[in-house]
Amino acid sequence: MAQFEIYNLGFSRHETTFKFIVKGEVTNKTGRDCNAVAIRVVLFNTNIPIVNTVVVVNGLAAGRTRSFEKEIEGLEYGQAIKLINRQEAYVESSY
Repeated sequence: MAQFEIYNLGFSRHETTFKFIVKGEVTNKTGRDCNAVAIRVVLFNTNIPIVNTVVVVNGLAAGRTRSFEKEIEGLEYGQAIKLINRQEAYVESSY
């Protein structure tokens, strides 16, 4: 059984800067409150990772779901969205 579940992983364009935004939701199913949860997000072009980043979600109580969002530096939405054909996300650590 999964200790954390990641939902609605996706990407969008920042409204004014056209920067690439990674976002989603994570649910804590551990049965204990977490001060922080680190989520590794990897976006691929074929099998080559073009984005590899960690998103930290602070204050995730047991049984709760929180949304997350992170701007990816140096990557514009118009360029990146054409390249991405696979994505992975997993919880790397929690405490």
